[in-house]
Amino acid sequence: MTRPAVPRPPVLAVVGDVHANWPHLDRVLDRIDEVDADAVLLVGDLSCCGHANQRSRATVTRYRKELAGVLQRVRDRGRPFHFVPGNHDLPVLDEPENIDGRVVDVAGLRVLGIGGAGPDILGFAYEWTDAELRARTLPAADIVLCHAPPANTPIDLTIAGQHVGSQALRELAARTHGVMLCGHIHESPGMVRIGDCLCMNVGGLGYPYEAARVGFVQGLDRLVYEDLDAGTRQVWEREGAEVRLPPIGL
Repeated sequence: MTRPAVPRPPVLAVVGDVHANWPHLDRVLDRIDEVDADAVLLVGDLSCCGHANQRSRATVTRYRKELAGVLQRVRDRGRPFHFVPGNHDLPVLDEPENIDGRVVDVAGLRVLGIGGAGPDILGFAYEWTDAELRARTLPAADIVLCHAPPANTPIDLTIAGQHVGSQALRELAARTHGVMLCGHIHESPGMVRIGDCLCMNVGGLGYPYEAARVGFVQGLDRLVYEDLDAGTRQVWEREGAEVRLPPIGL
């Protein structure tokens, strides 16, 4: 007797801070095509609008040109995608794929977008404090797609050993049964569990600490992180109260 095929859970690809790094973006998109992901999620910092002290009309013009290039490269692959702006992006981007502040259905999963970064205000284009983020109306979702990481975790740790994530995002993760996806701190890709939420920082494609790397969300119980430059792959699975982190070769 032939058993009925078990349906594959939705597979969402997650792309870190691109910063208009074309070679790394193209390589990651090739990998996403190989996996045949159902959709693509980008965590922001698609290009760089510069620090307030250095921003000029020429900087904004270059930023918008690079942003359009990133989005077109993703669109050309022909699969659904969504993004949130990062702290280096402009806070208002009138692109249909921008889900900052709203929930969309992606392959049957509800995805909430939270753009910008905090809690420190350093003069970049899109920043907020924890108090400002807590004041937002944030509907429940299966997946939170944000730029900044949750505070005091392995995935918000700078190369100098400082935790720079958001306590408000950590509180949101603790209320979420599902997944939180982020970037921002390029040097700290990885995963942590907060309550019943699996949180993954997919690192950055662009400067600094750049690499061709990509994450995958399989349903709500399995996360995959691949460093294409290093040729390594890690899988994290939800099992009761535990998360296993076995490294697996490509």
